[in-house]
Amino acid sequence: MVINEQYRELTLNQRFHEYATTAGFRIHACEGYDPESKGKVEAGVKYVKQDCLYGEVFRDQEHVRQHVQDWVESVANIRIHGTTGEPPRERFERDEREHLEAYLSPACVQPVVHETRRADKTGLIAWKANKYSVPMAWQQARVGVLESGSQLQISDLETGDVIASHALCSDKGKVFKNTHHYRDHAQRVATLESKINDLVGNEIGHRLCQQLKRSEPKIYKDQLVAARDLLKRHAPVDLALITTLAERPGMTATRLQSYLEAAQAATLRERQPEPLPEPQQALDLSAYRRIGHSSGQGVTHEPA
Repeated sequence: MVINEQYRELTLNQRFHEYATTAGFRIHACEGYDPESKGKVEAGVKYVKQDCLYGEVFRDQEHVRQHVQDWVESVANIRIHGTTGEPPRERFERDEREHLEAYLSPACVQPVVHETRRADKTGLIAWKANKYSVPMAWQQARVGVLESGSQLQISDLETGDVIASHALCSDKGKVFKNTHHYRDHAQRVATLESKINDLVGNEIGHRLCQQLKRSEPKIYKDQLVAARDLLKRHAPVDLALITTLAERPGMTATRLQSYLEAAQAATLRERQPEPLPEPQQALDLSAYRRIGHSSGQGVTHEPA
């Protein structure tokens, strides 16, 4: 599904991406070589292989389907689950069935209409006489707002991803902050932005950072890390080129890398090696050996 990942930017299988867009779900890939960010999918596959399929012989595809269906109903769904401590069938019927929706229902393929709000410089949005926080990456940005049951969901208008969720309050004049929205992440981002400003100047650096934030707000910190490293690696950079890139919509770290590498390659093609000097015959200077001698303070000359 993920063809390539660089600077947390994903290159996806085109057909799978089209399906995901049609079905109405977002694709989030865990970081490579980071088992803590993965869901419990591999253990489930192992369970099916070892408990359902191991040692079995099947006549055809229909026989496989029937065997798996029988196993699911008579074994998997009625066992005591090791994590939840209850049979999956009972948990499903009690907690999950009521939340199911029809496959590819209109709610999945049609965009949900959100009201919008603009976050202020402190990362707060106003909603029904109260204020709620959003991650500082969306500071002073316009976001979508939707009430879902007792929760207020705040989403990125471009991707539809939920970026913050708060319990709704019926009081007035309250401020609700998620401390995670203000943790060291904000300071880390500010430090990275400052490093980029040091490399290309405050004005150009600020515009470049803002362009990266607009292009990839969810992975803005990763983009800043990559941009800082790229600018250091290709130093000194062409400030005219960086100025142009800072104004280009959709600029990402990957595209910045492509432009910097192309500029470096062009410079190398234009640089011609200087010709080596022609070998010269040694001169005989013996006739001038007695013209002067050193007095310790300079050179004095004898009369001709």
